Amino acid sequence: MEKRKNYFIDKQFQTKFIVKFCLINIVASLLAGVLIYFLNRQTNTVAFENLKVVVKSTADFIHPILLMVLVIVTLFAAIATIIIVLFTSHRISGPLYRLTQELEKIKTKDLSHPIRIRAADQLQRLASECEAMRAEYQQSIRKAKQSWRALQKSKDLISNAQERRQLEHDLDVLISELEQFKTE
Repeated sequence: MEKRKNYFIDKQFQTKFIVKFCLINIVASLLAGVLIYFLNRQTNTVAFENLKVVVKSTADFIHPILLMVLVIVTLFAAIATIIIVLFTSHRISGPLYRLTQELEKIKTKDLSHPIRIRAADQLQRLASECEAMRAEYQQSIRKAKQSWRALQKSKDLISNAQERRQLEHDLDVLISELEQFKTE
């Protein structure tokens, strides 16, 4: 199993992902605070302040405490969200990055490397399908190269010089196309 070296694979995607979830936490905390404040505006609370009995609306009384609690809870939730979302997004962006690299190799006609991603990452099915496609292409190219070799050997059996030259030309074109693919 490969050790994770970099948690920010696709910084733009992962940053947006983290910010969205943090904003959800902040909005939820603010909404809870506002609701508590407004729902307690109609009630009164009796409290002692500096050895005096004071009657205040409950909203005014709990406002400083509520504000402090919401800030602490929001900070804790934001830190937890950043950590959880970073690891979760890494399991998505990491395999996407890896699959992109592997598909770039296939694009350059290099079929020699199997496509693998870590077992715990997302997109295992997509990676498996890409690997099946790569292996199938690799096998097809190998078979075409074997057929070329068989035809190369059989060209000596053709006695007509013009047909033989045409076959040699066609074989040269075929092998030049096949040799562009790296299968080993």
